[in-house]
Amino acid sequence: MNEQRPAGFWIRFAAATIDGLITNSVLILPSIFLLVSGVREGLIPGILGFLTLALLIGTILYFGMMPATSFQGTLGKKMLGLKVVNDTGGKISMGQSWIRYLGYIVSSIFYIGYIMAAFTDRKRALHDMMADTYVVKAEPDLQAASEKRLQA
Repeated sequence: MNEQRPAGFWIRFAAATIDGLITNSVLILPSIFLLVSGVREGLIPGILGFLTLALLIGTILYFGMMPATSFQGTLGKKMLGLKVVNDTGGKISMGQSWIRYLGYIVSSIFYIGYIMAAFTDRKRALHDMMADTYVVKAEPDLQAASEKRLQA
């Protein structure tokens, strides 16, 4: 593995919390709007059903695909300076991203798979091991920062 600093349990937990807030706001905000807007009561269950389905599909795509994009992780990870990498420290493949997402199901059993990140040597959760991925602290791009300062 490329020697990058592994991201610990608590910062990963914080990123997951941010991601939960992001994904759930897709359902919660429109739901609140529906309840206060005066939409006919008969329409609310259908609209909420549609929003729930959209949340499910959106969440699957969000967690299943984002790690394989140039973000190298979800928005929560990006906001906290983390990224998901492969064994050589590079960008993961779409296949690894989907294996990692499906691994969340296994990791969710009593949350043991997530808690493993607190105790393994490279801070890997079970879904990371399944997909051969790591969550690391992103190194700042010093070259880009220097160029930005020169342009200012």
